[in-house]
Amino acid sequence: MQQALFTLILAESEGIEDSLYPFSVMHSSWELRFGGKRVFEVFRDALPEFSLRFIGRDLQKRSFLEQEGIDAGDLSAPSCPVMLLRSDIAPTTHVLTILRRMAIDGAQSFVIRSNGQVIGIYVMHESELSQLDLFAPSFEGVISAFGLETLPVTDIAVEYLKHQWDAMLMAPKAIGESFGFFSKKYKESVPAHVFALNLDRIALGKNCELAPGIVLDASKGPIIIESDVVIMAHAFVQGPCHIGKGSIIKAGAQLYGGTVIGPHCKIGGEVEQSVFHGYSNKQHQGFIGHSYCGEWVNLGALTTTSDLKNTYGQIDVTLRGKEVQTGQMFLGAMIGDHTKTAIGTCLGTGTIIGISSSIHDIGAFPPKEIHSFSWGTATESAKNGGNYDLTKALQVADTVMSRRSKTMTAAQKELCNKEFQRIHK
Repeated sequence: MQQALFTLILAESEGIEDSLYPFSVMHSSWELRFGGKRVFEVFRDALPEFSLRFIGRDLQKRSFLEQEGIDAGDLSAPSCPVMLLRSDIAPTTHVLTILRRMAIDGAQSFVIRSNGQVIGIYVMHESELSQLDLFAPSFEGVISAFGLETLPVTDIAVEYLKHQWDAMLMAPKAIGESFGFFSKKYKESVPAHVFALNLDRIALGKNCELAPGIVLDASKGPIIIESDVVIMAHAFVQGPCHIGKGSIIKAGAQLYGGTVIGPHCKIGGEVEQSVFHGYSNKQHQGFIGHSYCGEWVNLGALTTTSDLKNTYGQIDVTLRGKEVQTGQMFLGAMIGDHTKTAIGTCLGTGTIIGISSSIHDIGAFPPKEIHSFSWGTATESAKNGGNYDLTKALQVADTVMSRRSKTMTAAQKELCNKEFQRIHK
């Protein structure tokens, strides 16, 4: 393993619990999927000279470290030089190349800025490092006492992952940029009984089962299929597309360009430019478009999202009671961890669903903002609060996770309890 020459600290930005809702309830912002990898994995793999550290909200960070088995190191004494970055910066190849060159060629400390806004800082000396509050929970808090005006400024152009849908929108680009990495890792031959277009843009992992009649169309972008994936007969996969380790694509499924399927998902029906973060199921018919589903989500048969208004107008969403103009014509649903939908559920454009909700509003569109721990139809919610009992919700989560040999960590249970208390203030 290469010896780290630098320390890279990814730090969450203030207000992330609102802007990245519902993903932010259970996750740190560096866990968002940027293509097939999560943000921190992209930084880790592209910048091997850096030792990676994290700053963010305590419970979410603790949950992340517990699940990943990552030693975050002792932030009280990181090794200089240190690069501190906002974790909502999209780790595009262009940005990563510039950051790496900055660090390797850097002869002095400097501030990193984009469009007039400070997004990072590179410090070479212990005296400068001591001015950073490494125990603050946000990027802004870390640099609040630092004399930024004393350092030269380097400007770069970046894109941001401020909202969950930003990761979905950037998925085609992210998949394309990651193909070089995955094509070196996954080199299995596509079976002759699979109809493959643009074969040299398809990366196939080991121990995959690809049935006859499958179409892999990489003419518009690469297709990455990680190890232990099962794709059943007559499935259609259009690139750019990433299918994570151990996932199952059901017979006749249609995966259109820009789709990311995380690890250990079961996917059927029609999916267009959507992200399934991991360990989530959509096994049956129904359309999911321009959406982001968290972990441990189960979508009942014929669950369908609308991702386009009849007026072709821009779609607004409501995040924790605050209206946000997305500027997007196509936007489906953002669905929090452990949420379930019943058969025939229809979700309107820009629907936001919190964690651990059970949606069974059959034959009608539920509200566009559905708070965490919601239970039942809109009518039931209006009548008695529609609240999912916390103890029961945790029991269901344990049951679901145990089927994949997983258990809820102490931090995850605390996060669920914290969100339940917020809803019931």
